[in-house]
Amino acid sequence: MNPGREGRKRLRVIHCGTGVAGQQALRAILGNTTLELVGLLVHSPSREGKDAVELAGLSGPECEIKGQADFAAILGLDADVVCYMMLVPDIDQICTLLASGKNVVTTAGLMYPSWNDVASNDLLQRACRKGRSSFYVTGINPGWVDEVLPLTMSGLCQRIRRIHIREYADCSRYPAPHIINVMGFGKPLEDIKAGRLPDLAIMRDFFIQSVAALADELDLKLDEITESREFVMAPHAYDIKAGYIAKGTIAGQRWRWQGIAAGAAKIVQETFWITAFDLGEGWPASGQQQGDTQWQVTIEGTPSLRCTFEPRHSFAKTALEQATPDYNPSGLATAMAAVNSLPAVVQARPGILGSSDLTLPRCRQIAYA
Repeated sequence: MNPGREGRKRLRVIHCGTGVAGQQALRAILGNTTLELVGLLVHSPSREGKDAVELAGLSGPECEIKGQADFAAILGLDADVVCYMMLVPDIDQICTLLASGKNVVTTAGLMYPSWNDVASNDLLQRACRKGRSSFYVTGINPGWVDEVLPLTMSGLCQRIRRIHIREYADCSRYPAPHIINVMGFGKPLEDIKAGRLPDLAIMRDFFIQSVAALADELDLKLDEITESREFVMAPHAYDIKAGYIAKGTIAGQRWRWQGIAAGAAKIVQETFWITAFDLGEGWPASGQQQGDTQWQVTIEGTPSLRCTFEPRHSFAKTALEQATPDYNPSGLATAMAAVNSLPAVVQARPGILGSSDLTLPRCRQIAYA
């Protein structure tokens, strides 16, 4: 924890990132009476100089915090914590922020770099020591579903034999262009095999590290983490929010990461990312889920437990709550995993943090009407 900041009633926050989840985080910071936005780092020239309220997609009076592309100016601000929500993390920026004494909460990866990125781990640890600051990675998954939730469930078990985390994501509803440009949907399989598309190295590292992080929290010593990937092709042409899917191009993909100990898979993280339902046997079918995402965490143990988790706009029946708000539920949940963690991270010990290092983050913005 940074010295001299315990007495402040409002945490001073710098925000970075105005994508799907980043914009929701910015909205949440602006609307939270315990947080004060003091800086906004942007990377697009079109966003520089625009007020944070406008960049958050809100109406109303300006807050007088403008988007800044000048990192040195952002670095010079007095702030308790940085909410860093870029799609791709800039390790040099993050370490510079940490070394300046600013805590950093991010959804951009680097969850457990000691497993497969020792160089980044050393840089982060040195920066935290220099600034007496804390670094925490979270999100809906990786983050909450694959770490906080199974750890919470494990409190009901006497013994655990295996943990299996499944993610089902209907990417057809997600407007971000990286669905096509980065993830490869709508592209020929030959482009993947020939290496003409990004190999999602950052995303893969994120999930690998999430398996390692959960194992560490459970005191499980892994021998290795294996990775596999399979595809299913589009049976016909169709459009999704991010673009066009031609017949015979990639319509779905399944990744599986397995934490192996004593020759057995003890932790399995599996993702089904699809652009349509009913793509074939073993792939999500129509009616399996109502929202755009669903997660299932299964613990085989004594006793065995299962939790199915699905973000939605509403589960209520009233006309007011059934109205569709202008946000993506999974994107907002990702954002709030970061925003609601800010106070706990500021209060935590310096260094790279895991979920067990924090008091349980919680929402304190309760609606009374």
